[in-house]
Amino acid sequence: MTCTEKWSTCNGFFLLALSLLAIILNLTPLVADYVEDGRLFYNSISCYEWWLPGLFGGGLLVLPAVSMTLAARKKGSCNSRCGMLSSSLLCVFSIIGGLYCTLIALFAISKGPLICEKGSITLDRCDYSLRNFSDFQSLNFDLVWFTNTTCSPKQINDSMTVHGTPQKNSFDFNLGLDFDLNLTIDEDSQKLIHIAVYAALAIVGLLEVVASVSQIVAGLFGFLCGTSKRQNKQSQWRG
Repeated sequence: MTCTEKWSTCNGFFLLALSLLAIILNLTPLVADYVEDGRLFYNSISCYEWWLPGLFGGGLLVLPAVSMTLAARKKGSCNSRCGMLSSSLLCVFSIIGGLYCTLIALFAISKGPLICEKGSITLDRCDYSLRNFSDFQSLNFDLVWFTNTTCSPKQINDSMTVHGTPQKNSFDFNLGLDFDLNLTIDEDSQKLIHIAVYAALAIVGLLEVVASVSQIVAGLFGFLCGTSKRQNKQSQWRG
């Protein structure tokens, strides 16, 4: 196995670990939302968790490149010029996914959790249009929402209190599993979950971009250098 194939194997395992971590991080606020009262779309921590930066960007878009780069370990398709070139091309999707993951995470950190951004914990106050991400100058990383004692109003306009039982809204979705855990995620916990999840997702996305660029370089070298000498000699001996 040549150095480029070993390089691809390392990149493959690294990207696999990052993609799994991104998926877990994205699921964290969703699971917290569901465990609290047994339903989704009800006590959401953030609007941005539903942009799926970790599930889609840092997870699914990275997996094709992972499968191709790990093929080098078993001397599969990556052990050929075409396979190494394919691994480089697939890493373009990984770069897009990593940048998407990082961008959404940065906006989430800038805006804060839903209660700090919109003054409400209902998803009907979320705006999912792409125009939110057109002005990078609007980003503010002074983390006022995190340092303030509280950012929740005493009474929300739709008669929903932050620590009380929220009224049912149009986004209510019950999976049919009833939890009687009496768990309440207060505002401080929401802030900690929010900043920990999205700071980690931003780092994961950047690392995915770096690993993908590294694999593009390795794939191009593998495409130019060809298969390993050991396999070429075995093929000639068998022939």
